[in-house]
Amino acid sequence: MVSTHRSQGFTLVELIVVIVLLGIVGTFSFSYLGFGAKIFSDAVGRDQLMSQSRFAVERLSRELRNALPRSVRVDSNVNGSCIELVPIISSSSYVQLPQPGASSDKFFEGVTPIAEPGSVMVGQYLYVYATNAAMVYNSNSPRRKVIDTITPHSSNSNLSVFSFVGNPKYFPKSSPARRFFITEQPVSWCVTPAGELQRFSDYGFHNNQRSLSQLVSLGGPMEVMAKQLNNNLADSSQAPFTASASTLQRSSLVLLDLRFGRANDTEPLRIQHEVFVPNVP
Repeated sequence: MVSTHRSQGFTLVELIVVIVLLGIVGTFSFSYLGFGAKIFSDAVGRDQLMSQSRFAVERLSRELRNALPRSVRVDSNVNGSCIELVPIISSSSYVQLPQPGASSDKFFEGVTPIAEPGSVMVGQYLYVYATNAAMVYNSNSPRRKVIDTITPHSSNSNLSVFSFVGNPKYFPKSSPARRFFITEQPVSWCVTPAGELQRFSDYGFHNNQRSLSQLVSLGGPMEVMAKQLNNNLADSSQAPFTASASTLQRSSLVLLDLRFGRANDTEPLRIQHEVFVPNVP
C-alpha cells in the first residue's frame, strides 16, 4: 500500500522572502538603537563639557575676585590669550609703617592677619599701596617686601610685628586706608592653540607679562583646567580675556569669553562672564 502522506516544509522562495523581511526589520531595529545610542552619547558629552566649563569659569572668577588690587593684567600683543594676577593670602591694617626719614628704622606693626588654614605667610610678599602694575610686578618694587618673620607684639595681643628680607625695609608711601596685603607669587591662565585652558604658578615676578611659551619655558607648575576650547586666538574679537581699567564709577572689569566645542559638534558652547575686581589698594 502506497502512503499518501506528504512531508511539510518551506520552499526556496519562502525562505528567501523570510530572510529579506528579517533583514529589513533588523536594519531598521539597529538604526533605531544606533540613533538612541548617539543621542545618549551626545547628551553625556554635552553634560561633561558644561561641567568642566562651569568649573573653570567659577575657579577663575574666584581667583580674580581675590586678586591684589591693580594686579590683573592681559597682554594685548597676543590677543588676550593669557591673564595674570597676584592672589591674596590675607589682608589687614597696619598701625606703624616704616618710611624714609626718621621713621625708617621703625618696625612694621599691624593687626594680626587671618589666613586660610594651612597657609604660610612667612616667605610670602607684603604690599602697601601698590597703585599700578609696575609697583606690583617690578622685580625691585619698593612697595613689596618679602616677609622674614612675624612675631606677636610685646604689649598688644591683637598686633604682630613684621620683619622683612633685604633692604630697604621701609615703604615709600603710606596707604590712605592703612591697608596691607599678603600675597603669593603671580598666577597666569592661558588658552593654548591646542584648545586647553592652563594655569601656571610659582614662576616669579616679571616686569612684563609672560607669554604662553615663556611660561612653559620657566618650568613652574602647570595645571590643565579645561579642554575643548576653540577660540580663534588669531582673531582679536575672540580674545578669551579682556581687562578694563577701573573708573570713578566702578572697579576693574574682566570679561571672560570662553568658547567650547567638541569634534563634529555643530552647536558650540560660548560662555561670557564679567568679573569685577576690587581696585582699592
